[in-house]
Amino acid sequence: MNRRVAIFCFYEAYPPASGAASVSYNLAKFISDSSVLVQLGRHDGRFVTADGVEVVTLAGASESRRERLIRLPGFVNRMVAEIRGAKPDVVILEGASWAFYHWMLLRRIRRAIPQTRVVYHSHNVEYLLRSMRNGRTVALLTRLAERQVVRDADLVTAVSEVDQSHFARLYGVTPILLPNGVDTKRFVPLDRQTIASLRAKYGIDSQTLLFAGFYAYGPNREAIDFLVTSVMPALRQRHPSATLALTGGGAPYCEPWIRNAGAVPYEDFAGFVGACGVAVAPIFSGSGTRLKILEAMAAGIPVVATEKAAEGLSLKHGEDILFARDRDEFVRRISELFDNPDFVARLRERGRLKVASKFTWDSIARKFQDDILMAGGAADQGAGLQAMRAADFNR
Repeated sequence: MNRRVAIFCFYEAYPPASGAASVSYNLAKFISDSSVLVQLGRHDGRFVTADGVEVVTLAGASESRRERLIRLPGFVNRMVAEIRGAKPDVVILEGASWAFYHWMLLRRIRRAIPQTRVVYHSHNVEYLLRSMRNGRTVALLTRLAERQVVRDADLVTAVSEVDQSHFARLYGVTPILLPNGVDTKRFVPLDRQTIASLRAKYGIDSQTLLFAGFYAYGPNREAIDFLVTSVMPALRQRHPSATLALTGGGAPYCEPWIRNAGAVPYEDFAGFVGACGVAVAPIFSGSGTRLKILEAMAAGIPVVATEKAAEGLSLKHGEDILFARDRDEFVRRISELFDNPDFVARLRERGRLKVASKFTWDSIARKFQDDILMAGGAADQGAGLQAMRAADFNR
């Protein structure tokens, strides 16, 4: 039996211009024939996308964190009102923003609509991210809020076994696995004419490296700085025509070999990925799984990344992906691809097959819905989580 699912984001998930937004929108798109996506955006709105997802936007996404905190009670009240109006069987909280927001929303749901089944869909272990890039106060508040959310939700998910182990260590809770995926019907290899058109439009070619992600996000900023200041100067000594395409916006660089594409329009993004030559992901910190890797593989371009970037994806070096640890290895791996089209072709084919077999949103969402949300599994899992919550949290 199909049931109604409501997905809540404290950020703009449609149109999906970031990894977090892509995860949230695709979950809404594939998880149910009757879903509503509630997001914070720039203007109030209500519409249905071409994919059939009902999107409700509450104005507020353009405000600073301080202003958002001040107005948080109002946002939470409006979200609860949407739950009452939509009457969903399951509410999913998208854990890709500050856990404190989710804590406040979950507390309000429990008081106002106690019978509502709530899933916390974590995109990463947020405390680990905050402890690396924020002050001690923010990190500790994040840990308290994240702990409370995973204790009080009926069901908690993690994107990888690595994140599952982190949650178990920090909070005594082992979430179920809900990996990230790719809409493989959208990310498909392009014909030559389409590739030529996109390359002309964005100034990219077969020797363009792609890094997809907002500069404001700490692990992305670290990666972009590494590429611009270390990898690209060394690579261009071997391949003077090599360029670097950056999507997402915010990077403070204007070298002639940088293509600052900014927020590529949704209708162009999949093609833009496939029109580049090599995707790079020098990620050294953070948690979660990197959609930029899966999307590149689905689009048919090879990937060079750190092992940290591919954490939880079970990819094999030399078969699905190329791993590199430092500047010299990145330059060497990228040069191997530029100089060996047959090797590129093998990686492209292997990558597409791996994504199609393990990482399609269609199969991931269907399994999650059938096995957990709609077949009574959420209640069973909730009971199991409650049993695991007896661990000592006073660490």
